[in-house]
Amino acid sequence: MDIVEKIKKINFGVVLVALAIMFILLLGDVEYYGLLSVYVFMALWSLDKVFLWSFNFDFGIANQLEIKKDAPKIVRFIGLLFVLFVLYISLAGVFELVAT
Repeated sequence: MDIVEKIKKINFGVVLVALAIMFILLLGDVEYYGLLSVYVFMALWSLDKVFLWSFNFDFGIANQLEIKKDAPKIVRFIGLLFVLFVLYISLAGVFELVAT
């Protein structure tokens, strides 16, 4: 197993842990940390997709939308722009929550 596969597995595990923490905090009705965990999960999810894009792997944006590594470059670029938009929203939300 090469280093990229290990990084993919570690990254997937971190995103799953962030998702579990998000659900626990939201179901526990911890408003501030629940919203913060949503933003952190969105940022980690976005970074995972950017990582997959940069190493030319297939990456899924939604449940039914997966961008293949051999897709046209414009399609992959539009998918990256969407992921970067989600990353911007999540980081702006994190900074706004932390600043207050």
